[in-house]
Amino acid sequence: MKKFLTWGLCLSLSFWLIGHAAIANSAEIRIVSAGGSVTETLYALGMGQHLVATDTSSTYPESAAVLPKVGYYRQLSVEGVLSMAPTALFVVKGAGPAAVLTQLKSTGLKVHEFDQPTSVSGLLQLVEKMGIVTGLTKQATHLQQSIQDDIARLKPNAEETFDSAVFFMAANDRGFIAAGQDTVPNLIMNVLGITNPYQDLQGYKPISIESLLAINPRHIFVAAHGTGGLNKTQLCQKPSLVQWAITTDCAIHIVEPLLFLGLTPRLPLAIERYANLTRINTLDR
Repeated sequence: MKKFLTWGLCLSLSFWLIGHAAIANSAEIRIVSAGGSVTETLYALGMGQHLVATDTSSTYPESAAVLPKVGYYRQLSVEGVLSMAPTALFVVKGAGPAAVLTQLKSTGLKVHEFDQPTSVSGLLQLVEKMGIVTGLTKQATHLQQSIQDDIARLKPNAEETFDSAVFFMAANDRGFIAAGQDTVPNLIMNVLGITNPYQDLQGYKPISIESLLAINPRHIFVAAHGTGGLNKTQLCQKPSLVQWAITTDCAIHIVEPLLFLGLTPRLPLAIERYANLTRINTLDR
């Protein structure tokens, strides 16, 4: 019986490897991933144990953050990637430079490029395509359904209301850069039925302190990498924010960049955290 099970396991493994021929030419799968959304999705699909290196934008989960780095996904090098002896490179489109990807492909390395998602449907498509490439279509379908179910669960009922808030990709001595249309913060607000005060902007754009004070939001969200090293108290002591901070009790929330700026399978978590911090008349206020 034991021999039969062993034979069956070997047979299953053989079929699994055949199904993964697109990402590996041997029994050992070694993946370099560049792009936070791609890296997170690989882990969410259960491929984390095969990653040998990531880029500097891949900060989640912790096991990805501590892997060797091959640079920023837009500034990869042939030597840096090949030094990890990968069997496949997974990248978001826009990674490069383009000449580096061309050289890597010429070595026989399997390079898989995926669109950077900008919508819920785009995120679901990313999961689906990565499931096909890795041969984990069942896991991908399950992950898609989980994301959809969680987002549906988080949509507010008619009685729920939220305080006004703005999202800054950066708030430091160089000024403020606000999230407008076609950004993840704007998508989060749309899911919750909240109007983004800067929805007329396209992408991330600089705004003036006069604009902020005119809106006078109850909350300000700031990506952690955009604070210039300042903490919440220090931000509220900036001359440009002192007046606002006094009236709002310094309601600044410094948040994880990848969670709120990159569209990953953790989108429901970002929506939930945003809702919990801005919901009116809740216990956590």
